[in-house]
Amino acid sequence: MPQEQPPNSWTHELGHQLAEETPENELLSLHELLSAHAETTQLLLESPYCFPLYLSIARTYQTLGYPDLAAGAAYKALLLSDAIRDDSDEYHEQATEAFEVVLENSSFPDTARVPSAQEKDECNQTVTILESFYLPLTYNALAGNLLRCGCLRSAYSYSKQAAKLYPHDSRFNKIMSDARQKVPQASPDSCELDNPLTWPDQGYVRREQYPWNTFEPDRFSQLGQLNAMMSEVAPRLEVLAVDLPAVSIAATAFSKVETVKQLGIFAKEDIKPGETVLVETSLLAANNKLQDALCDACSADLPGIGTPEFENTVPCDECEVVFCSQECCERAADSYHPALCGMDVETIAKDVPPTEAANSLYSLLLLRALAMAETRQCHPLSLDEVKYIWAEFHNLSLEEAWSKDVESPFRGLPQMLPFSFEYNIRLPFHMLEKMDIDIFRNPQYDVWVFNSLYAKFRGTASARLSGLGGRAIRGPEVSAVHPMWCMANHSCDPNVSWEWGGSIRFWAREERVDWQRDEEVTRRSEAGIRKGDELLNHYCDIELGVKDRREWANGSLGGDCRCARCLWEAREMENGH
Repeated sequence: MPQEQPPNSWTHELGHQLAEETPENELLSLHELLSAHAETTQLLLESPYCFPLYLSIARTYQTLGYPDLAAGAAYKALLLSDAIRDDSDEYHEQATEAFEVVLENSSFPDTARVPSAQEKDECNQTVTILESFYLPLTYNALAGNLLRCGCLRSAYSYSKQAAKLYPHDSRFNKIMSDARQKVPQASPDSCELDNPLTWPDQGYVRREQYPWNTFEPDRFSQLGQLNAMMSEVAPRLEVLAVDLPAVSIAATAFSKVETVKQLGIFAKEDIKPGETVLVETSLLAANNKLQDALCDACSADLPGIGTPEFENTVPCDECEVVFCSQECCERAADSYHPALCGMDVETIAKDVPPTEAANSLYSLLLLRALAMAETRQCHPLSLDEVKYIWAEFHNLSLEEAWSKDVESPFRGLPQMLPFSFEYNIRLPFHMLEKMDIDIFRNPQYDVWVFNSLYAKFRGTASARLSGLGGRAIRGPEVSAVHPMWCMANHSCDPNVSWEWGGSIRFWAREERVDWQRDEEVTRRSEAGIRKGDELLNHYCDIELGVKDRREWANGSLGGDCRCARCLWEAREMENGH
């Protein structure tokens, strides 16, 4: 397919713009930067293999205060630069042609080495300018932005690669030095300063609805659709708006709000203790054990071979996965499986160390969501399974909170979303390549989309150990997102219990939890749920003390729990009881 031709109007000065040590866009306003982002995004739609454009949008992301997105764009630029230099790469022809169009219409600063006549005769001009001018910019954008995100190991690794290629370029030695200086503060006990392989490689980035994200619905205007979905799994319940105490650090520290408007689940009629009120099955599920006998669709334990129930299992004719029933097989075929069948994705993020178990499950949920979007031919953020999930985005106005201080990597906005080069950039793109998806021509699969999905999964996905026993605890092994179940808000005095094994279900607790003062039981609420009452779930071990409960639930809630029980028990502790 012929490569689209980028317009000469932007190619002429691109080399000069990328070479600027102090980019002009650092002087732009938030509105002007967002306009520049929109323009470059459109150019990438027209010329998706033009790797200098990825450097351009990386610089815009960096100036906007999104070093994570800048690193993602720089990584795409690095992949395309590799493609230009490797004539066996599947994108070699498209990337080379797009780059040559830029070279034909660009001028370069004096620092760029112009190919000699002999090099031109040998058709080396493209690679020479790439390696002498664009490749150092690519490494600097990637390593520098990974450093800003706290990915010290990856920043050091890419800087070390670049320093070997460009020993006289001081930028890369500086990045390595800066990464080394940050290690003691980032991980004071668990790494060796002289061994970069042990350095931390995860930081935190902005957790927000990006200004260009038009897929996030106004959930409060979608109650009709939400209640239609709720009626299918819990006809005695409904979704309503509710004011909750603000617990997010971003909400309380930056905007000083006391309450936030949210959604919750309410009883449409009286519910007796012990009655089941919700049964929901989700195909947005994952497990990180390679050999466990689980249904590929719903993650229910498969019956043992030779048992009568085993006759109901259905293996896929084209690959090795097994479903617990014909229903799950058919739902998988309609929902996600065609995008994964025979694509050699079975070993991705499986059998990881315990410290990586949670991250591996989130990445496998991402893989399932990408497969769902590809199978259904829709944007990942438009999936019903994730569309209405609360992502704990900060509620700050960018116009008011965005800092003009260019030295602030995140422009003064809070960083609440865990981020690593491996799980937010490299692995998602690797998954897409395994699925035979062109990561350049499909902009719906990009780092800002991955981040948005991760923000939705964290705090809403349920997790458990898999059914196989007899081994040491390895961290969570099975996870799923149940969009209706996760509408229930948290309380350390819940009025429902839940259990997940294939389907997840709510039932009214037969006994409410004890409130304690000095290990003495002092209060207990009445069991059962009355018409109009909110259903209250729990995201932590409610048998723990208030301090431990708050630490446990902090990741899900974004801050200290402020339920009635926590406030009362914390106050009692402060009063010496």
